[in-house]
Amino acid sequence: MREPMKIWWAKPRKLCALERPGGGGRSHRPERREQEIAYLIDRGVRMIVSTMATRHNLAAYEQVGLDWHHVPVAETAAGADALEELLPLLRRELRRRGAVALHGNRHTDFVAAVCAAHLHEAKGVDPVDGLRAAAGGGLILTPDCCALLGVDYEAVQPRSRMAAATSSGLSVTT
Repeated sequence: MREPMKIWWAKPRKLCALERPGGGGRSHRPERREQEIAYLIDRGVRMIVSTMATRHNLAAYEQVGLDWHHVPVAETAAGADALEELLPLLRRELRRRGAVALHGNRHTDFVAAVCAAHLHEAKGVDPVDGLRAAAGGGLILTPDCCALLGVDYEAVQPRSRMAAATSSGLSVTT
């Protein structure tokens, strides 16, 4: 068993967001996929939601008896409809026993936004705090995922403003 490299348990033992099991894109490895799926099953995951544009990994989930749901999202900026589809799905599925895992390919910004939106809806967690927690779990956030939730990117990634100013030779005061 191998813990996925980029994983955030938004709701411990109930909801996580991660990179595609096995790695995304060209770094994907079938052996790693098997180990990471075993990790998810060991942690109580019973359903995987894939937001990849392709159907990769779905057969692997079926082979080990996991339920899956596929909502292809080509790019985070165009993910508003998918977000609206996934929030009711999460409300329904998280009432049941076991956990739900959401993954993209190697990009984790959309799944971070979905989990942060769910936490806001279900628990009143500020989306900024949810996205910061996702970043703390190793997920990569982008301005597009912040915009999807109506959040200022600099509020989530304050170093982005400092890095941009430093690279342009400006000083930054906070």
